[in-house]
Amino acid sequence: MAVVNAIFSNFLAFLMAFFMTAIPYKGIAMPVLDTEKNDCRLNIEMLSDTHLESNGVFRQFFLKQGLKNLEKSKAPIDAVVITGDLTNYADEPALKEYFELVTEYSPAPVISVGGNHDIGHAGDRDVTDITREQAMANLIAYRNQYMGRDDKVNYFSMEVNGYKFIVLGDEVIDGGHWDAISMSEEQLNFLDSELADGTKDGKPAFVCCHWPICNINGEDTIWPESGIDQNEYNIQAIMEKYKNVYYISGHMHTGFKSEYIDGKYGLSNAEVVNGVTYLNLPTYGIINSFGLFWSGTGAQLEVYDDEVIFRPRNFITGNWYVNSEYHFNIEK
Repeated sequence: MAVVNAIFSNFLAFLMAFFMTAIPYKGIAMPVLDTEKNDCRLNIEMLSDTHLESNGVFRQFFLKQGLKNLEKSKAPIDAVVITGDLTNYADEPALKEYFELVTEYSPAPVISVGGNHDIGHAGDRDVTDITREQAMANLIAYRNQYMGRDDKVNYFSMEVNGYKFIVLGDEVIDGGHWDAISMSEEQLNFLDSELADGTKDGKPAFVCCHWPICNINGEDTIWPESGIDQNEYNIQAIMEKYKNVYYISGHMHTGFKSEYIDGKYGLSNAEVVNGVTYLNLPTYGIINSFGLFWSGTGAQLEVYDDEVIFRPRNFITGNWYVNSEYHFNIEK
Protein backbone atom coordinates (compact mmCIF):
# COMPACT_ATOMS: atom_id res chain seq x y z
CA MET A 1 0.00 0.00 0.00
CA ALA A 2 2.90 2.38 0.74
CA VAL A 3 4.13 2.01 -2.85
CA VAL A 4 0.63 2.69 -4.24
CA ASN A 5 0.35 5.80 -2.08
CA ALA A 6 3.77 6.94 -3.27
CA ILE A 7 2.76 6.53 -6.92
CA PHE A 8 -0.40 8.64 -6.58
CA SER A 9 1.26 11.29 -4.45
CA ASN A 10 4.19 11.56 -6.89
CA PHE A 11 2.38 10.73 -10.13
CA LEU A 12 4.38 13.12 -12.32
CA ALA A 13 7.65 11.66 -11.08
CA PHE A 14 6.24 8.17 -11.59
CA LEU A 15 5.42 8.87 -15.26
CA MET A 16 8.60 10.82 -16.00
CA ALA A 17 10.77 8.11 -14.41
CA PHE A 18 9.41 5.66 -16.97
CA PHE A 19 9.40 7.83 -20.10
CA MET A 20 12.74 9.53 -19.51
CA THR A 21 14.36 6.10 -19.14
CA ALA A 22 12.48 4.36 -21.93
CA ILE A 23 13.42 7.12 -24.44
CA PRO A 24 17.12 6.51 -25.16
CA TYR A 25 18.29 10.12 -25.37
CA LYS A 26 21.90 8.98 -24.90
CA GLY A 27 21.79 6.61 -27.84
CA ILE A 28 21.12 2.90 -28.17
CA ALA A 29 23.49 0.17 -27.04
CA MET A 30 23.41 -3.06 -29.01
CA PRO A 31 22.13 -6.10 -27.07
CA VAL A 32 25.58 -7.72 -26.95
CA LEU A 33 26.71 -8.96 -23.55
CA ASP A 34 30.21 -7.56 -23.12
CA THR A 35 32.20 -5.23 -20.90
CA GLU A 36 32.56 -1.58 -21.80
CA LYS A 37 36.38 -1.76 -21.88
CA ASN A 38 38.86 -4.58 -22.37
CA ASP A 39 40.88 -4.29 -19.15
CA CYS A 40 38.03 -5.33 -16.79
CA ARG A 41 39.30 -6.72 -13.47
CA LEU A 42 35.93 -7.93 -12.20
CA ASN A 43 32.67 -8.50 -14.06
CA ILE A 44 29.56 -9.19 -11.96
CA GLU A 45 25.96 -9.70 -13.07
CA MET A 46 23.42 -8.46 -10.51
CA LEU A 47 19.70 -9.00 -10.09
CA SER A 48 17.22 -9.11 -7.24
CA ASP A 49 13.79 -10.25 -6.11
CA THR A 50 13.20 -13.31 -8.28
CA HIS A 51 10.21 -14.26 -6.04
CA LEU A 52 9.99 -17.87 -7.20
CA GLU A 53 6.89 -19.86 -6.35
CA SER A 54 6.73 -23.64 -6.66
CA ASN A 55 3.84 -23.33 -9.12
CA GLY A 56 4.89 -20.03 -10.74
CA VAL A 57 5.93 -20.98 -14.27
CA PHE A 58 6.69 -17.49 -15.58
CA ARG A 59 9.16 -16.46 -12.87
CA GLN A 60 11.05 -19.73 -13.22
CA PHE A 61 11.23 -19.14 -16.96
CA PHE A 62 12.48 -15.55 -16.48
CA LEU A 63 15.29 -16.71 -14.21
CA LYS A 64 16.21 -19.68 -16.38
CA GLN A 65 16.27 -17.62 -19.57
CA GLY A 66 18.23 -14.77 -18.03
CA LEU A 67 20.90 -17.11 -16.69
CA LYS A 68 21.09 -18.99 -20.00
CA ASN A 69 21.63 -15.72 -21.86
CA LEU A 70 24.73 -15.06 -19.76
CA GLU A 71 26.44 -17.86 -21.66
CA LYS A 72 26.47 -15.56 -24.71
CA SER A 73 28.75 -13.03 -23.03
CA LYS A 74 31.82 -11.98 -25.00
CA ALA A 75 33.64 -11.22 -21.74
CA PRO A 76 34.15 -13.61 -18.82
CA ILE A 77 31.54 -13.33 -16.06
CA ASP A 78 33.11 -13.77 -12.63
CA ALA A 79 29.96 -14.15 -10.51
CA VAL A 80 26.24 -13.46 -10.29
CA VAL A 81 24.79 -11.63 -7.25
CA ILE A 82 21.08 -12.04 -6.43
CA THR A 83 20.10 -9.72 -3.59
CA GLY A 84 17.22 -11.46 -1.89
CA ASP A 85 13.61 -12.50 -2.12
CA LEU A 86 14.73 -15.58 -3.97
CA THR A 87 11.33 -17.10 -3.18
CA ASN A 88 7.94 -15.55 -2.54
CA TYR A 89 6.74 -17.49 0.51
CA ALA A 90 9.86 -19.07 2.06
CA ASP A 91 8.63 -22.55 1.14
CA GLU A 92 11.23 -25.27 0.69
CA PRO A 93 9.98 -26.48 -2.76
CA ALA A 94 10.51 -22.99 -4.22
CA LEU A 95 13.89 -22.63 -2.49
CA LYS A 96 14.96 -26.02 -3.84
CA GLU A 97 13.87 -25.03 -7.35
CA TYR A 98 15.78 -21.75 -7.12
CA PHE A 99 19.05 -23.50 -6.32
CA GLU A 100 18.41 -26.14 -8.97
CA LEU A 101 17.99 -23.38 -11.58
CA VAL A 102 21.13 -21.47 -10.64
CA THR A 103 23.11 -24.72 -10.46
CA GLU A 104 22.02 -25.85 -13.91
CA TYR A 105 21.94 -22.59 -15.86
CA SER A 106 24.31 -20.03 -14.38
CA PRO A 107 27.69 -19.99 -16.15
CA ALA A 108 29.29 -18.38 -13.06
CA PRO A 109 29.03 -18.85 -9.28
CA VAL A 110 25.91 -17.28 -7.76
CA ILE A 111 26.02 -15.33 -4.49
CA SER A 112 22.50 -15.68 -3.07
CA VAL A 113 21.30 -13.19 -0.45
CA GLY A 114 18.28 -13.89 1.73
CA GLY A 115 15.40 -11.40 1.79
CA ASN A 116 12.29 -10.83 3.88
CA HIS A 117 10.23 -13.16 1.66
CA ASP A 118 12.79 -15.94 2.17
CA ILE A 119 12.57 -15.75 5.96
CA GLY A 120 10.05 -13.26 7.31
CA HIS A 121 7.23 -14.50 5.11
CA ALA A 122 7.47 -18.10 6.33
CA GLY A 123 3.89 -19.36 6.68
CA ASP A 124 2.51 -16.52 4.57
CA ARG A 125 -0.76 -17.29 2.76
CA ASP A 126 -0.74 -20.83 4.16
CA VAL A 127 1.89 -21.93 1.60
CA THR A 128 4.05 -23.41 4.34
CA ASP A 129 3.76 -23.77 8.10
CA ILE A 130 7.46 -23.52 8.98
CA THR A 131 8.76 -20.93 11.44
CA ARG A 132 11.09 -18.07 10.53
CA GLU A 133 13.91 -19.90 12.30
CA GLN A 134 13.28 -22.97 10.12
CA ALA A 135 13.12 -20.84 6.98
CA MET A 136 16.48 -19.25 7.84
CA ALA A 137 18.00 -22.67 8.52
CA ASN A 138 16.70 -23.96 5.16
CA LEU A 139 18.24 -21.01 3.31
CA ILE A 140 21.61 -21.46 5.02
CA ALA A 141 21.58 -25.22 4.36
CA TYR A 142 20.75 -24.92 0.64
CA ARG A 143 23.24 -22.10 0.14
CA ASN A 144 25.95 -24.05 1.96
CA GLN A 145 25.33 -27.07 -0.25
CA TYR A 146 25.39 -24.98 -3.43
CA MET A 147 28.50 -22.97 -2.48
CA GLY A 148 30.39 -25.71 -0.67
CA ARG A 149 30.37 -23.75 2.59
CA ASP A 150 29.65 -24.58 6.23
CA ASP A 151 28.12 -21.34 7.52
CA LYS A 152 26.19 -21.49 10.78
CA VAL A 153 24.83 -17.94 10.52
CA ASN A 154 23.00 -15.96 7.82
CA TYR A 155 25.96 -13.74 6.89
CA PHE A 156 29.32 -14.48 5.30
CA SER A 157 32.03 -13.11 3.04
CA MET A 158 33.93 -14.41 0.04
CA GLU A 159 36.40 -13.17 -2.53
CA VAL A 160 35.90 -13.02 -6.28
CA ASN A 161 39.03 -12.20 -8.29
CA GLY A 162 40.56 -10.79 -5.12
CA TYR A 163 37.60 -8.47 -4.37
CA LYS A 164 35.63 -8.86 -1.15
CA PHE A 165 31.88 -9.54 -1.15
CA ILE A 166 30.17 -9.30 2.24
CA VAL A 167 26.66 -10.74 2.50
CA LEU A 168 24.39 -9.52 5.30
CA GLY A 169 21.15 -11.18 6.36
CA ASP A 170 18.24 -11.44 8.77
CA GLU A 171 19.02 -13.35 11.97
CA VAL A 172 15.41 -13.69 13.29
CA ILE A 173 16.17 -12.12 16.68
CA ASP A 174 13.28 -12.28 19.19
CA GLY A 175 11.04 -14.00 16.65
CA GLY A 176 12.03 -11.80 13.71
CA HIS A 177 9.76 -9.59 11.66
CA TRP A 178 7.56 -10.00 8.59
CA ASP A 179 9.31 -7.36 6.49
CA ALA A 180 12.25 -5.93 8.44
CA ILE A 181 15.74 -7.28 9.14
CA SER A 182 17.08 -8.13 12.60
CA MET A 183 20.85 -8.15 13.14
CA SER A 184 23.15 -9.04 16.01
CA GLU A 185 26.10 -7.03 17.25
CA GLU A 186 28.26 -9.91 16.06
CA GLN A 187 27.08 -9.39 12.47
CA LEU A 188 27.83 -5.65 12.64
CA ASN A 189 31.30 -6.35 14.03
CA PHE A 190 31.78 -8.89 11.24
CA LEU A 191 30.90 -6.22 8.66
CA ASP A 192 33.42 -3.80 10.18
CA SER A 193 36.20 -6.39 10.24
CA GLU A 194 35.55 -7.63 6.70
CA LEU A 195 35.45 -4.10 5.28
CA ALA A 196 38.76 -3.29 6.95
CA ASP A 197 40.29 -6.34 5.30
CA GLY A 198 38.59 -5.89 1.92
CA THR A 199 39.58 -2.26 1.43
CA LYS A 200 43.09 -2.30 2.92
CA ASP A 201 44.81 -2.54 -0.49
CA GLY A 202 42.75 0.24 -2.06
CA LYS A 203 40.33 -2.12 -3.81
CA PRO A 204 36.57 -1.60 -3.70
CA ALA A 205 34.57 -3.89 -1.42
CA PHE A 206 30.93 -4.87 -1.96
CA VAL A 207 28.28 -5.24 0.73
CA CYS A 208 25.24 -7.24 -0.43
CA CYS A 209 22.00 -6.98 1.54
CA HIS A 210 18.36 -7.26 0.50
CA TRP A 211 17.24 -4.15 2.39
CA PRO A 212 18.22 -0.63 1.28
CA ILE A 213 19.35 1.97 3.79
CA CYS A 214 16.59 4.35 4.92
CA ASN A 215 16.42 7.67 3.02
CA ILE A 216 18.77 6.53 0.24
CA ASN A 217 17.92 5.61 -3.39
CA GLY A 218 14.55 7.35 -2.93
CA GLU A 219 13.45 4.89 -0.23
CA ASP A 220 11.78 7.60 1.84
CA THR A 221 9.61 8.64 -1.14
CA ILE A 222 8.88 5.28 -2.75
CA TRP A 223 8.54 2.94 0.22
CA PRO A 224 8.96 4.82 3.52
CA GLU A 225 10.35 2.85 6.49
CA SER A 226 11.16 -0.17 4.31
CA GLY A 227 14.91 0.15 4.74
CA ILE A 228 17.49 -0.29 7.49
CA ASP A 229 17.26 2.46 10.10
CA GLN A 230 20.69 3.88 10.93
CA ASN A 231 19.53 4.50 14.51
CA GLU A 232 18.84 0.78 14.95
CA TYR A 233 21.73 -0.76 13.01
CA ASN A 234 24.72 1.48 12.30
CA ILE A 235 25.65 -0.11 8.97
CA GLN A 236 25.99 3.28 7.32
CA ALA A 237 28.43 4.58 9.93
CA ILE A 238 30.52 1.42 9.65
CA MET A 239 30.77 1.65 5.88
CA GLU A 240 31.68 5.35 5.99
CA LYS A 241 34.90 4.47 7.85
CA TYR A 242 36.36 2.97 4.67
CA LYS A 243 37.06 4.03 1.08
CA ASN A 244 35.50 2.50 -2.04
CA VAL A 245 32.58 0.71 -0.36
CA TYR A 246 29.61 -0.31 -2.53
CA TYR A 247 26.29 -1.29 -0.96
CA ILE A 248 24.06 -3.44 -3.24
CA SER A 249 20.37 -3.90 -2.33
CA GLY A 250 16.91 -4.71 -3.73
CA HIS A 251 13.53 -4.90 -1.95
CA MET A 252 11.89 -1.70 -3.23
CA HIS A 253 10.55 -3.09 -6.55
CA THR A 254 11.37 0.10 -8.42
CA GLY A 255 12.57 0.12 -12.02
CA PHE A 256 15.63 1.75 -13.50
CA LYS A 257 15.46 5.52 -13.75
CA SER A 258 17.40 7.95 -15.88
CA GLU A 259 20.00 10.30 -14.41
CA TYR A 260 17.56 13.15 -15.18
CA ILE A 261 15.04 11.73 -12.70
CA ASP A 262 17.82 11.35 -10.17
CA GLY A 263 18.67 15.05 -10.45
CA LYS A 264 15.07 16.31 -10.54
CA TYR A 265 13.33 14.08 -7.98
CA GLY A 266 16.12 12.39 -6.02
CA LEU A 267 14.95 8.94 -7.12
CA SER A 268 18.03 6.99 -8.12
CA ASN A 269 19.32 3.46 -8.53
CA ALA A 270 22.86 4.65 -7.84
CA GLU A 271 24.09 7.43 -5.58
CA VAL A 272 27.04 8.35 -3.37
CA VAL A 273 26.39 9.43 0.23
CA ASN A 274 29.32 10.35 2.50
CA GLY A 275 31.73 8.41 0.31
CA VAL A 276 29.70 5.17 0.12
CA THR A 277 28.10 4.16 -3.18
CA TYR A 278 24.56 2.74 -2.92
CA LEU A 279 23.20 0.60 -5.78
CA ASN A 280 19.55 -0.46 -5.64
CA LEU A 281 18.30 -3.11 -8.06
CA PRO A 282 14.77 -3.53 -9.48
CA THR A 283 12.71 -6.64 -8.96
CA TYR A 284 13.55 -9.27 -11.54
CA GLY A 285 10.41 -11.39 -11.23
CA ILE A 286 7.63 -8.82 -10.68
CA ILE A 287 6.47 -5.58 -12.34
CA ASN A 288 8.36 -2.48 -11.13
CA SER A 289 7.30 1.08 -10.28
CA PHE A 290 9.04 4.48 -10.61
CA GLY A 291 11.07 3.64 -13.69
CA LEU A 292 11.05 0.89 -16.27
CA PHE A 293 8.13 -1.40 -15.45
CA TRP A 294 9.10 -4.69 -16.96
CA SER A 295 10.55 -7.80 -15.35
CA GLY A 296 13.89 -9.34 -16.22
CA THR A 297 15.98 -6.27 -15.42
CA GLY A 298 19.25 -6.13 -13.50
CA ALA A 299 22.70 -4.68 -13.97
CA GLN A 300 26.28 -5.48 -14.86
CA LEU A 301 28.96 -4.20 -12.50
CA GLU A 302 32.43 -3.75 -14.00
CA VAL A 303 35.53 -2.98 -11.96
CA TYR A 304 38.63 -1.45 -13.56
CA ASP A 305 41.85 -0.10 -12.05
CA ASP A 306 40.45 3.42 -11.84
CA GLU A 307 36.67 3.14 -11.89
CA VAL A 308 33.56 1.05 -11.28
CA ILE A 309 30.79 1.08 -13.90
CA PHE A 310 27.14 0.28 -13.12
CA ARG A 311 25.38 -0.73 -16.38
CA PRO A 312 21.65 -1.57 -16.16
CA ARG A 313 20.30 -4.10 -18.64
CA ASN A 314 17.52 -6.58 -19.37
CA PHE A 315 18.73 -10.13 -18.90
CA ILE A 316 16.01 -11.60 -21.11
CA THR A 317 15.97 -9.19 -24.09
CA GLY A 318 19.61 -8.12 -23.81
CA ASN A 319 18.80 -4.37 -23.92
CA TRP A 320 21.18 -1.96 -22.20
CA TYR A 321 19.64 1.09 -20.47
CA VAL A 322 22.23 3.74 -21.29
CA ASN A 323 20.20 6.52 -19.62
CA SER A 324 20.80 4.85 -16.27
CA GLU A 325 24.51 4.09 -16.52
CA TYR A 326 26.83 5.40 -13.78
CA HIS A 327 30.64 5.66 -13.53
CA PHE A 328 32.34 5.91 -10.12
CA ASN A 329 36.01 6.74 -9.61
CA ILE A 330 38.06 4.48 -7.33
CA GLU A 331 39.57 6.62 -4.60
CA LYS A 332 43.29 6.02 -4.13
